[in-house]
Amino acid sequence: MLERIKLYLKRCLTRRIIWEGSASRRVQVQEEVPSDRFIVIICLMVVFFAGLTMLELVHLVWLGTWNDNVFNGIMLVVGTIVGAVWGRSQT
Repeated sequence: MLERIKLYLKRCLTRRIIWEGSASRRVQVQEEVPSDRFIVIICLMVVFFAGLTMLELVHLVWLGTWNDNVFNGIMLVVGTIVGAVWGRSQT
């Protein structure tokens, strides 16, 4: 299951750079595959997000109140994921 998620993330995060080539070849395409380390970090962040979301739901159902600390953790993880993916796409 984890391997399928890693392959899916690798395919989604692969950058394709297209530029005009030589006379014999009009267009050249270069693919930049993200490193395995980057993929593992994103996978861990997704697992953390799912865990914190489940913790917030359990807290909401069990105690009937909203836990701001858990929600802040969820927002931290979301910000980390968005920042990592957006930062990679900008370089």
